[in-house]
Amino acid sequence: MILPSIWNTKAAILTMKINQQYKTRPVRFIDLYHHDGWVIKMYGISVVNEVVSQSNISNARNQLTLWLENTKLYPLDTYNIATLILHEGKEGCFAIINWWIDESMLQQFVYLAKKESPDVFEIYSDKGIITCVWEMAILWFERNAWVKHVLMNAESPDITAYLAEHFNADV
Repeated sequence: MILPSIWNTKAAILTMKINQQYKTRPVRFIDLYHHDGWVIKMYGISVVNEVVSQSNISNARNQLTLWLENTKLYPLDTYNIATLILHEGKEGCFAIINWWIDESMLQQFVYLAKKESPDVFEIYSDKGIITCVWEMAILWFERNAWVKHVLMNAESPDITAYLAEHFNADV
């Protein structure tokens, strides 16, 4: 395998710069939100507060009907269960919404409400962005809960137990 030229020299590695030292952020379960026949497991992460602001929660909830239209992009089962992560970061509030499709695949969309226009969420994942290191902790937790309660119990998936498991940690 040929590595890109930047990695071929020790000097290039030594000049790589990380702009901000990693700091833990609080990940907090917000609630199970019911919307148009869906159950949404809502989480918050904030770079500035212990919990996500109520205005960002309300703004995101107001977008759910539109965001859930994306479930029609694939003709696969969705189970009407989603996970929504609201992440207040330096750019604004990211909204990462995903749901399980066809039993074991995750469909995800990322939106951003910039600080200059906090009431307007715009699609952010159309250029390939997936998620950040803090959000990945929630997705990993949700993956494990889905496997444990649903996929490992194919004869009688325990959706109630899956919905009852929540992640709260500083990651």
